[in-house]
Amino acid sequence: MNAVSNRRIKHLMVTGAAGLTALALAGCAGTSAGGGEAGGPLVLYTWAASEGDQAQWADFIDGAKAEDPELDISVEGPSFSDYWTKVKTRLSGSNPPCLLTTQAARAQELGDLLMPLDDLIEKSGFDADDIDESMLSGMTVDGTIRAIPYDAEPIVLFYNVEAFQAAGLELPTTTYTRDQFVADAKALTDGDKKGLALAPGIFIPNAWSLADGVPAVTEDGELDLTNPEFVEQMQSFFDLVAVEAVAQAPEAADGSEVSQQAFTSGEVAMLIEGPWMYGSFAEAADFTLGVTIVPSTSGEASAMTAGSGFGIAANCERPDEAFAAVEALTSLSVQEKQAEARGIVPARIEALPAWAEGKTEGASDVVEALLSNATPQRTTPTWNQVETLMTQYGVQGYRGELTAEEIMDTIQNSVQG
Repeated sequence: MNAVSNRRIKHLMVTGAAGLTALALAGCAGTSAGGGEAGGPLVLYTWAASEGDQAQWADFIDGAKAEDPELDISVEGPSFSDYWTKVKTRLSGSNPPCLLTTQAARAQELGDLLMPLDDLIEKSGFDADDIDESMLSGMTVDGTIRAIPYDAEPIVLFYNVEAFQAAGLELPTTTYTRDQFVADAKALTDGDKKGLALAPGIFIPNAWSLADGVPAVTEDGELDLTNPEFVEQMQSFFDLVAVEAVAQAPEAADGSEVSQQAFTSGEVAMLIEGPWMYGSFAEAADFTLGVTIVPSTSGEASAMTAGSGFGIAANCERPDEAFAAVEALTSLSVQEKQAEARGIVPARIEALPAWAEGKTEGASDVVEALLSNATPQRTTPTWNQVETLMTQYGVQGYRGELTAEEIMDTIQNSVQG
């Protein structure tokens, strides 16, 4: 499981007894009915092992049925970590499901399993212009759209408003230069109490790099860790610990909850994370939650987005019905409901006001600014190896024991070797 997935799943662990009961029944029906039988339910094959996952899909289906009362969808699937391998086996079996989920980061990996949707989009009159462009780009494989996203999550910088005010610092909003960020982090650092919390792995450093427009993976899906510009970005991130001393080096064994708890406890004043964590952070912290952009050299907003969506299996025999279901599952009303109830940033920009409800003033302005200049997180089929190796060697980069060039060379050669 990659870092973004770990973070997202913890956020989605929400219970709902009625929804769980409905989904459990649907899941049983889906196992026997399959997805290709005419007149039977359309099966959504997804990560559906946990109660949080099940409650989420029940909410999606309830909302979709409000759009189309005739809709009949059942759900089946393994845990998130097993999904990416088991989906391939499931689609090669008898009576395969028609509906699938994917993350934009993994769309290339599942490309052969997902039906190109462009003809169905044109035939149905679905307006793709209403969907976040970066997420549609992330769901595009070989020039064709393979899934319709339901969320578009630009990675942000959370900060402790009271800590900034106590230090006499100006609150950052929709612009934030790296020079100013480092100066602020130093002002917020006092001995062992640091300005920024860090987690191991490549997810957050990748977001840092993409804030300056430098990706780890090319648009063609090739791993590009040794690109000098990317190496420079990684070195600047390691230097937040090794040179600037505004953060503590994470331990390789740390989960994301270690840095998150350091932030919500007030031990550190800043943390780079996904906006889906806003509700959890606001509940856990006893300070006002500020939201700004991941700092860029220019100070302008530029984001790495993460998100998921619904696609159609390449061997689905009911594509028109399946696409009608995808339309309902990603409709404006469903995304508004998900934004309100679960805090996901919707892929439909028109639904963004629903996410803004209950957030700190200016938080939605930051998200909107980031989405106006966003790049999806792109990965490769070997990304789990990249994540593991960055977790292992990155600690030495933060400590100044290895350079970013040495670490990126090691990872690139290990993965491609």
